[in-house]
Amino acid sequence: MISTVDSTCTLRPLWYLVLFGMLAVLLYAPTLMELATLWAGNEDYNHGFLIIPISAYLVWCRRRQIMRQPLHSSPLGLVFLSLWAAFYLLGVGAQILMFQCCSLIVFLLGTMLFTAGVRFTRAVLFPVMFLTFMIPIPAEVYTLLTSPLQVVTTGLSAHILDLVNVPVFREGNLIHLPNYSMQVVVACSGIRSLLSIITLSLLMGYLLFSSNVERALLLSLSVPVAMAGNILRITAAGFIVYRVSPRMAEGLSHTLAGMVTFFLAFILLLGGVFLVRWIERKRMQYISWFLR
Repeated sequence: MISTVDSTCTLRPLWYLVLFGMLAVLLYAPTLMELATLWAGNEDYNHGFLIIPISAYLVWCRRRQIMRQPLHSSPLGLVFLSLWAAFYLLGVGAQILMFQCCSLIVFLLGTMLFTAGVRFTRAVLFPVMFLTFMIPIPAEVYTLLTSPLQVVTTGLSAHILDLVNVPVFREGNLIHLPNYSMQVVVACSGIRSLLSIITLSLLMGYLLFSSNVERALLLSLSVPVAMAGNILRITAAGFIVYRVSPRMAEGLSHTLAGMVTFFLAFILLLGGVFLVRWIERKRMQYISWFLR
């Protein structure tokens, strides 16, 4: 009789999670459809289609550890659910997509805390927070990020072209070559590759490292890696345009260059993984030597 009661008490939070999950689907179906339209129409956010499946896969990979966690309701969940109500009402009332998306993440955290407790929520915290990468950046923040990226990318690309004996004259975000003028527009600022590489570095850090220090090191490497890849793409485009043909800067060649650049950035990020492991190994050797 006692075992039956204990089993019922254990399963009850899981049923609550299922019910809250169904409520989330009903409430956020229009928001997710709007997000899908944005992901499909804006190349900067094409990776959004992968975020939810990846988060679900991360939860599935840790399902045994998650199910071993004790299920105890936490009053902290009520705090999160109160915040959720404010975010949701503001987002729906003012038609602000970012607030609606943020309220979804707060809702997930609040329901898990309220029904399953702190330890259960901690076990799935990264997959839930990973969902933030499906949220579009506010226009004001986007502009603040892209403007300096355009300046840095244009300046360094022009400088490297000059070093390899390509006649070049820079004018703002324009790179003038003898036979062509390239403009580093917003789409070429590197924000797209920056978002993708940061997302990828967080995912790789979570899967490959157990230390938050190592994960932070890999994340810090992702920014220069993404910028280096974009600068390399623009520099290579300028060099090919000058040496081969201006047509190489447009159309399919431009798309292929972006794909090759992302692949190179991914290789550099893998190199960063080995670098972080080497740094951490040397650090542990130094600590063990110092503590002798």
